[in-house]
Order: sequence, then C-alpha cells, then structure tokens
Amino acid sequence: MKRLFITLTVCLMALTHLTALAQRESAERDVVTITWWHPNSGIAGKATDVLIDRFNTTIGAEQGIVVRGVYQGKANDVLTKTKAIMQSPITDDLPDLVQLDGAAVLDVRDDKSLITIDRLAQADGYDLSQILEAARLSVTYKQEMIAMPFNSSTILLYYNKSAFDEAGIKAPPRTLDELTSIAVKLKQTDAKGKTVRYGFANVPTTYELMCWLGQQNGLSYLTDEENGHTGVPTRVLFDENGTMVNFLTKWKALYNTGSLENLTSDLNGAFASGRVAMIVASTSNLTTIEQMVGSRFELGVAPFPMVDEQATGGVNVGGGALWVLDNKSGHQRQTWEFVKFLASEQSQLYWHIETGYFPINRNTYELDQFKAHIQQNPRAAVAIDQLLSSNPRLQGIWVPSAYQIYYAFQSGILKMLEEDRGVEETSRAIAREINGYFAEFIRMQQ
Repeated sequence: MKRLFITLTVCLMALTHLTALAQRESAERDVVTITWWHPNSGIAGKATDVLIDRFNTTIGAEQGIVVRGVYQGKANDVLTKTKAIMQSPITDDLPDLVQLDGAAVLDVRDDKSLITIDRLAQADGYDLSQILEAARLSVTYKQEMIAMPFNSSTILLYYNKSAFDEAGIKAPPRTLDELTSIAVKLKQTDAKGKTVRYGFANVPTTYELMCWLGQQNGLSYLTDEENGHTGVPTRVLFDENGTMVNFLTKWKALYNTGSLENLTSDLNGAFASGRVAMIVASTSNLTTIEQMVGSRFELGVAPFPMVDEQATGGVNVGGGALWVLDNKSGHQRQTWEFVKFLASEQSQLYWHIETGYFPINRNTYELDQFKAHIQQNPRAAVAIDQLLSSNPRLQGIWVPSAYQIYYAFQSGILKMLEEDRGVEETSRAIAREINGYFAEFIRMQQ
C-alpha cells in the first residue's frame, strides 16, 4: 500500500510538471513579437530602450506582446532599408513599426503596406483629439492621419546670454531686423581685424525656410497642394507670393554687416566654443547644447525670430513619426497597443524630459510632474509656448527630391551672398530649379 502511494505521488508530480511545462510552452507560443525599426541613438537611444522595457513588463506582459527595438542607423538609413523591402515582391521582412522623418513621407504614404493611424484609431475607438492639433496635421495627408507623431520638435534661437550681458543687450531678437542689429553688437575681431566671434551663423535650408517663409502673413505655403499635404506639389509659391524676396532682403542686409557666418555644419560646436553668439536649431538639441556649453557661458533660449512683424504664423512641427506596416504577420492590433503606449501622457512625459522632444499628447501638459519639470527647466517651456501660439496649419513640406531641394535653397542663397546677386533674381533661380525637380518627378510617374 505504501509502495502504491509513492507510485501515485510520483505520477501525480510528473503529471503536474508536464502540465506546467505544456502551459508554459503554450504561453510562449501565444506571445507576439513586434519589431520596431528606429534611428534613435545616444540619449534618445537610451530613452527608447527604457520605453520598450516599460511596455514589455506592463501592457506587453499582460497581453502577451514583446517589442523588439532594432537600431537601423540614421533616419535616412532606416528609410533606405524599409524602401528596399517595400519595393520587393515579398514584404514579409518589413518591421511591424518603423520610425521615419519628414523626408520619407512620399516614399511611404501611398505604399500598400501602410496601415494608417486613422484606420487603427477608428477600429479601436481611440480619441485622436488627445494628440496636439499641430502634431496631427503634421502627419495628415488628404484629411487622413497616416502616422503617429513621436520625436516631434520645433526650431528655436539659442544665444550666448553672457555675451548679451557684456554687450548690454537686454533681450533676444524678435525679428530679423532686430537680429541684425544685435549680431553687429556681438561681433568681435582681433587686433588684425580677423573675426573671432560672429553674431549669428546659418545658411538657410528647407528646415529654416519652412518657418521663415511659412510664417509670413499669418500663413503662407511654399508650394501648391498645401506644402504637399493634399497631393504631390507641382510648383512653388514663394516666388509668386513674395515671401522669398521679403526674406532674402532681410538676410542680405544681415550678411552685409559682416556679422553673419555662412556655416553649414557643426553649428552646435561653433556656438558652444564661443565662435558664434547665436544659432537656430531644433528643440531636440537643447539637452545636447546644454551639455556642450557646460559652464563656459550662460545659455539663453528664445523663440525663432520672425521675418517681420507681419510674420505671425509661428513655427511648424518637425521631427519624425511612427508608421505601422502590414508585413502579413497579422500583428496590427498588438503593434497599435504599443503605438498607443508611446503616445500616452506618461510615456510622452518621460520622452520629453529625457530627449527634449515636446509631448504630442495634450494630456501630458496637465500632469503635475510636467508642470514641475517646466518650472525647474524654464528653457524647455520656450519651445512649447512657441508651438502652442503658432498656426497649426503651418506645416512642413512633403516634396519629391527632398534632398536636392534642401541643397537648392542652400546653394541658391550662398550664391546670392557670395556673388552679390539680386534678391529677385535669386528667388526666380531657386524657384526654377525646384520646379524642375517637380516636373521631372511627375514625368517619371506617368
């Protein structure tokens, strides 16, 4: 009898072990793995890893979802790898989620593998109004929200406040005319007349001109089709509405003072070293610039200067967004759960504090933690106040040949300054070059 009891006990233990093993194997089979391709490195990369871990140990653990983040290089590298698979007959190797910048929109927005945020939100009853209007519109195409804004930013003026104080300058410039007069006061030369500190450094590209042209008259589009948000642009408008000539007139006056340095790279380094007293750069650069400047001088942050008093449109939302793709895995629901997590008020609070990108969830702004952070870090509030007071319809341009157009602006303005070309001639020349890229793209689509 005792032997029978022992035998039954051993059998029961074995059965229990086998049952537990089967349940664990079943649970493992039921876990869905989501792949996210992203370009986040450094500070943003660390924050990305933390967010993934938070999801996997909370919502993911509850719902059987595991997110695997894969760093794929810079934003353009992510696009190149994504496009290569999109253009192949088999799209099974696509990630479930990909993070891309604005230059990638034309390559993704009409692809058959794209699952729009509008479609996912409607199926889930998710209220998209909790996303800031300017952020929503920044990823809206033909009245449909096609991606979820994530690493969203605007553009700011960074200035050497210590140099301002030494020169007796009381406040940062509000307009380009004020910037010109201040830059003159900040310029320094050595005994031989060599400039050792410029007042301002920049060569405008698409990034800056989206604001300097778009903010004029309350709102102005650089191209038809509302900067590409209602269709593929066919021509530029800045040569017709006078915004480019107005801007170039101000810019040439600044250059003629000798206080502007035509600097196209490492502006952060030039600023932090004290060679330049003012630059414009993304809000996402704030933490990096703070670290680079250190205790060398007191850092100032101010709104992006207006072209003139009539340029009241403000700034646009830049940065990147999250795109949900159909890779035939059937994991759209699980991917959407992760996207909602990243867009949530708490995730956006963490992402903002760690990276400097502004929160895209309007509920984040009501959190006591956010208010306390802003009170302790008033520089972070400048970009947010600027964005909230801007026209939400002032949006970035979605254009073919984005990189060629970027350099068309830059090289056209440099030629004007270095070869002393007229502003009207320069405006026409840049317009012709960009319209040529549009025409070539349209011909290739026919």
